[in-house]
Amino acid sequence: MTDNFDYIVIGSGSAGSLMANRLSADPARQVLLIEAGPSDRKWPVNIKTMMPVGNIFLLPHARYNWQYMLSGNDAVKNRTINFPRGKLFGGCSAINGGVYIRGQKEDYDSWESAGNRGWSYDDVLPAFKAVENYTGPDRPWHGKGGELDVQKPSSFNKLTSAIIDAAVQAGHNRNDDFAGEKQAGFGRYDLNQRHGTRLSSARAFLHPALNRPNLTVLDETMVRRILTDRGRAAGIEIDRAGERRTISARREIILCAGAINSPQLLMLSGIGPEDHLIEMGIEPVHHLPGVGQHLQDHPTVHLSMENPSGESYALSRQSLGRILTSPIQYMANRSGMLASNVAECGGFLCTDGSGRPDIQITFLVGLKANARVIPNTHGYMALIQLLRPKSAGSVRLMSNRPEDKPVIDPNFFADPYDMKTLIAGFREARSIFAQPALARMTGAEIEPGAQCQSDSEIDHALRQIVNTAYHPTGTCKMGPENDPMAVVDARLRVRGIAGLRVVDASVMPEIISGNTSAPTMMIAERAARFILEDALASNIAA
Repeated sequence: MTDNFDYIVIGSGSAGSLMANRLSADPARQVLLIEAGPSDRKWPVNIKTMMPVGNIFLLPHARYNWQYMLSGNDAVKNRTINFPRGKLFGGCSAINGGVYIRGQKEDYDSWESAGNRGWSYDDVLPAFKAVENYTGPDRPWHGKGGELDVQKPSSFNKLTSAIIDAAVQAGHNRNDDFAGEKQAGFGRYDLNQRHGTRLSSARAFLHPALNRPNLTVLDETMVRRILTDRGRAAGIEIDRAGERRTISARREIILCAGAINSPQLLMLSGIGPEDHLIEMGIEPVHHLPGVGQHLQDHPTVHLSMENPSGESYALSRQSLGRILTSPIQYMANRSGMLASNVAECGGFLCTDGSGRPDIQITFLVGLKANARVIPNTHGYMALIQLLRPKSAGSVRLMSNRPEDKPVIDPNFFADPYDMKTLIAGFREARSIFAQPALARMTGAEIEPGAQCQSDSEIDHALRQIVNTAYHPTGTCKMGPENDPMAVVDARLRVRGIAGLRVVDASVMPEIISGNTSAPTMMIAERAARFILEDALASNIAA
């Protein structure tokens, strides 16, 4: 393998797989893609990443999951919180729920109004459409013919229909397309699936490009740092199979490692808050105080109910027959339990009277103690997610060793608005679960428990169970020149370092009102165009 490439892409997740595809489309460009985890094409990982429910077999293993933890404080009763991140081809898109949500028009318009020119909804919509293959009816906001299938599964759990009916009974609208003109309402989610199989970014974008002779892919390879030379990103230092080596980039290095690993790698490379780098024993290369700051996620609390009638997914004697037949169903027509992503439906609601949803509720047709455990008790859940928190946290280094996990502080509930809005969303979820459509399927409230009724009681309970939607953003945020905390400009170039871009959810100046995987792919589609435009301009100038 050569030690010199035109482009080096770090990370094969939602952004990196798409980026590798787009940059290698021209056979004249030599592209290197590096992934810290393993390929998803080898057995048995290929089977686990193919099944929508297969993430439960991947999450328990450090080989496929970075297994980070969020640090706790008094606001969350000093708990540490599990924080899985994908570590394999496809990244988090290989282990998440596969839900396709774009966010709100207002999200992107607010990005532009904050000084990020070219990032309004009208600007980003063509990129969403370009990568999409929507299997629903023709609609002007959807795309056809892209690599990323967006479709509703052919079969659903019985609970899913009952939950949607209950939401309507509680006063909400039905909504069959959350990317449409209105986000508010409840319905079945569109998923990144292709005929009952998970369509991660690796399956959609990377696999079709793997046979290109100008694309080199290194899995199970750790990038230790980005090397700079006179203010330019010149190469990387890697560990692979026990050997340390350096690889040079002739044109650009594109960092697509995600909202945790991207700021970590920048700081390990001497790019970040100077005082913190010195504290960690790292020689500063370029002072960028915003690296690792402005961490935003969707604080998530849950409401879980008993399901004595046993429709929900669980490893129980009651569902033994369904479990035994599920492999046959899946192999025959990609239906049944193994075809479910468990998060089959959900919706959006507004608690403040503005009309703009500030809460997302995702319903699980099964219980989830944490992301690594298969339930053995029948029940179902509402995950109540705060869409636009006012609190923000940080990512900092534990040490100057790439092997040491970073310190991730979500800083939940620093602003009182966040808990107030979550309580309102929690009460609405309770109202939905109390409707007649669910009466036959519902038993007692499991957690937090019916004894929690007042705002203070609910506040106390939610702090003990708050989790995350696993949607970290903002730690290398995009911003105009007059924003001292901006890490990248509107073309995602790292400020002060030539030949280096960050392309993943970390560049979001404010978190999206919904799941972040699809917006991250949109960001990558736009960034690939920026890179190719800049390369063309430099060739003409030369």
